[in-house]
Formats: sequence, C-alpha cells, structure tokens
Amino acid sequence: MMDLWERLEKDNRSQPRGDVEQRRLHVLNQEAPRIWNQISKFIGNTHLAQLGFRNVDDQIPLDQLLIQNAETLIPTTIKECSHGEVVDDRPIYWGRLLTQYLFSWCNRRLVPRTVRTDLCSIHEITSRRYANKAARTAPFKVPRVILTAFDPFLLNTNIEQSNPSASIALTLTEIYQDSVPIEVFIFPVRYRDFNKGIVEQFLKPRFETDPLFVLTLSMGRDDFELERFVGRRRSSRALDNLDYSPVRDGRNPPSLTKSPEFLEFTLPTETFADVRGPWKTLDNRKVATKNRGEFEPLSLKELEGEVCIRGSGGGFLSNEIAYRTRLLQLQMNKSFPLGHLHVPRISKFLPSEMWKMVRQSAKILDRLLEYCRRSESRQP
Repeated sequence: MMDLWERLEKDNRSQPRGDVEQRRLHVLNQEAPRIWNQISKFIGNTHLAQLGFRNVDDQIPLDQLLIQNAETLIPTTIKECSHGEVVDDRPIYWGRLLTQYLFSWCNRRLVPRTVRTDLCSIHEITSRRYANKAARTAPFKVPRVILTAFDPFLLNTNIEQSNPSASIALTLTEIYQDSVPIEVFIFPVRYRDFNKGIVEQFLKPRFETDPLFVLTLSMGRDDFELERFVGRRRSSRALDNLDYSPVRDGRNPPSLTKSPEFLEFTLPTETFADVRGPWKTLDNRKVATKNRGEFEPLSLKELEGEVCIRGSGGGFLSNEIAYRTRLLQLQMNKSFPLGHLHVPRISKFLPSEMWKMVRQSAKILDRLLEYCRRSESRQP
C-alpha cells in the first residue's frame, strides 16, 4: 500500500491528481501520519491497492468490489478507530476519499473515465449509510431513529479537523446497538451534492416508513442548539469542501425555488427544558431577514412576508439540511418529530471532550424516545 502511494506521489508530484478534496490527501499524508496509517491499513486490507492489476477474468466485478469496500468502511472504522468508545469520524471521511482516488488512478488505463465516475458514485452513496444491529435485524417497516451528520470541513486551515456530529451519531448507534433501531446518514459538505438532491434521495424512502423521529446534526457554535426556524437561503461565505460558495456580492441565493422563506421544526422543545450537561441546550429562534435584520420571532406567523437572510441554523449547509428535511416532511404529509441540533464546535478530536458531548446528546435522544413512547401510548 505504501509502495503504491509513494509511486503515485512520485508520478504526480508536479500536479497531484483528483478533485479539491482528494488533493488534500497529499497534505494528510505529510501532516497527519496517525490518520494516514489508519486509512492505509483499511485500504490495504480490502485490496483496493491492487485494483489496477486485476485480470480480465477476475471473478468479482469492480462494482461489487467497491460496494464491499463501502459497506465495510464505517463498521471497520468503528471497530478500529474508537477512543474510549467514542468513534473517530475522520478515518471514514479520508478512507472514502483514498479509496476512490486509488481506484481511479489504478484503473485509469483499464476503465473509461465515465465508468470510473459511475463506480465511484456507487461507492460514495453506499459508504455514507450505517445502521446499528437493532436496525439491521428489524423489518424495514419497523419505526427507527434517523440521525444525519456531516463530513469534516475547514480542512484548508486544519487538516486534522473532526466533525463531532458524525462522531456523536455513530457512537450513539453503538450505545443503542441492541435496543433502538438507529440509522445514520453522513452527508458531504458540498453544495453540488445538495443541488443534486442527495438529502431527498437518502431520506425520502425512510420518511415513507414513518421513523420515530429525525434529528439532523452538525457542528455549530458554543452550545447545543435546537434550530427552530430554518431558512431557504444560503448566506454564509464559508467555502464547502470543494472550495466553493454560491454567496457572492451580497447575494443570498435560495437553496430551493418555490418554497417558503422559513419553516419551523416539529421537535417537542419542552422535553429538553431541563437537560443538563457541560453545555447549555438552547431553543434557538434567532433569524435574520431583509427588512428586520436579526431578531427572535415567537412564531412562524411572525415571519410571514419576510425575506430570509439567515435561518436559526445559519446560512450554510447545516441550515439547509434542516430546511430540506422539514420541507420533505411537509410534502409527504408526515408528522413525526423532526429538527436540527447544532453541537458545540471543536478544533481537536479529544476523546474525553467528545464523550461528554455524546452523553449530553444521549440525554436528548432519551427524551425524544420517551416522548415518542408516550405519544404512541395515547393513540387509540
């Protein structure tokens, strides 16, 4: 595996291959050896480094080999890259990129570019989903918890950046391994994928089966914040992981056309009123509109006629996933609890700090589970 990478580095030293995300692998290799060794071990174990030397009569087709790799990426990372029972999300992100990078490079003369692109797309989608044992063994129509999270970002300034949302979501699936069916979907920090409808592609089939609740998570500010009023517009100048932002010259482009400026979550906030932990758990109502600037509305009705600049969840992809999931729920006429939770931001993956976040998140999860059970018992 290392021999292959050294050869690739030598061949591509003047102009590294791959897209913006994949080119950061060269920085990771130099500046984060611990993460690099973790993902190298995984790639080596699944024989992806040998893909370029496959024979025509090989028994396993390339698409099946990539699917097998994708299906084992998260479980292997959970098993091998946990620290004090807290899952490290970074090897998942980098392992996905390295797999696709090596696959494309090894097969550049054997497989047409369009076919390689399609095969990498299959790997991409497959490797972003994970279900715990309770969800895997339960019939598909059995209600389950849906958690979503995000890849690491801000990697141009900190190549070792983690996204605690993914670490928390995956660790919770392990905590509730045998008791509560939980499915996790980890989303890319890329506007391009959101424009193509990745949120709706992943979640519409799950919404059809009426999950117990849906909680979208992302890294945010200083505390745990439940984002009440999410907006349809993009207003953050932060770059995504492809170094792109649609926000230029003061424009606040909508993420979707012909949809309301603001939507409100369906979480039972009274359930979280007394959740205690190292961080506050806040019901955040703060928004910004074109006419009124920044303020805290008491109801969705107060936002009628306003043009969104920023939702409670901000103006980046974290706010957008909250908006898209709520809009999808309305379009499907579903009523399960749904909302977005911003977890405290971090710059370093510290297992002891992460474990505190997991414990506080588990309290929120427990309250939602209790609320769902009470609601179910009241039904005729």
